Amino acid sequence: MVGKIIHDGIHGSMKLSGLILDLVKTPEFQRLRSIKQLGLAYLVYPGANHSRFEHSLGAWHVASRLSQEVGLNADESMLLQVGALLHDIGHGPFSHTFESIYKHYVKEHDHMRLGKDIILGKIDITESDNGGKIPEIIESYSYDFGPKNVAELILGHSEKRYLGQMLHGDVDVDQIDYLIRDAHYTGVAHGIIDLERLLKVLKIYNGELVVDEKGVEAVEGMMVARSLMYSRVYFHHTVKIAEGMLTRALEFAMEEGYLWDFWKMTDCRVFVELEDLEGLPGEMVRRVKYRELYKAAVLASADELSGEEKKELLSAYRNVRKRQEIERNLADAVGAREGEVILEFSIADLMLSEPRLKATEINVLLGNGGTQPLTKVTPLANALKRRQTPRWAVLIAAPQEYVKKLRENWKKVLFS
Repeated sequence: MVGKIIHDGIHGSMKLSGLILDLVKTPEFQRLRSIKQLGLAYLVYPGANHSRFEHSLGAWHVASRLSQEVGLNADESMLLQVGALLHDIGHGPFSHTFESIYKHYVKEHDHMRLGKDIILGKIDITESDNGGKIPEIIESYSYDFGPKNVAELILGHSEKRYLGQMLHGDVDVDQIDYLIRDAHYTGVAHGIIDLERLLKVLKIYNGELVVDEKGVEAVEGMMVARSLMYSRVYFHHTVKIAEGMLTRALEFAMEEGYLWDFWKMTDCRVFVELEDLEGLPGEMVRRVKYRELYKAAVLASADELSGEEKKELLSAYRNVRKRQEIERNLADAVGAREGEVILEFSIADLMLSEPRLKATEINVLLGNGGTQPLTKVTPLANALKRRQTPRWAVLIAAPQEYVKKLRENWKKVLFS
């Protein structure tokens, strides 16, 4: 079959053909070239300029290899490959940076549901005349699945449980690729995992994906890598400050009636549109652009907060208006302007953007033919499941001149 060879920095040469190649050629998929995989993490890790396009191809490649290792039939294999390829098709600019805005400002609550609607042809996310053809392309091939099966799979649902687990589980093709890829481009060694071993020890048993008992250490290694990458990279406090500043710029713009279709844009387009606006949005974006970021005034762990304080903050996390009111109160208390104090959360954000952390854990296939949950087999996996990621739960940031006052007054303002 005629195809194309793509040379990937992580997996080497990958041959694309047929349905996969046709989907890669669509404007929706090509759009992912202009969306950074790690949002604003390049402000801390200069090499982190890789895109969702690269990662999606990588996830497809791992899915193709895993399909062979576990013996999926041709239809199951292609369904998993298409799901892996398109799992991030609905991502907005800067990946997860604006995730908290979706529920309040956009009718679709996250990028995964936007992706589902794109695959079903309900939403056109591009300005191309050739857009909107993904469902048509999928249906043009004679596999025993259609756009609806792919759309459900990217949400983690499937009639065959093991297929859902392969895309959304403790060990899945998505995170296998992003951990390796993100570690490579950030230069952080924590994300290195044993890909070859992982692919060999995963099996299908009684209709679910399991890991062979001999491969527990490989899974432990991946869980350690994931936990450390969240602490070191994804929730690095400087990255979260930059993302918070850009998010506030977009919120202010939307409140003034601008950029309501931000979720269709690419990184560069959002930056340019916001920078052109007067007032806070333009100022914030310029600060991010030239890395003149706010400073962390408060980095509080969950242990520093009482049960009632945690409830209060969780309520603010769930309600954008309440969070904005708290930020205004903090700004007033220290003499800052509205928008110069930002409040960020870690754990709630993590649960929002990583459904796998709420998924049922993978089972281990024991030598006697029985199975046990991974956390019952290995104390390390159990500890990693309970580990707070990252160490801080609440972050408050502002320009340097307000840091000292914020440290002295934040609890009084938030919980009085």
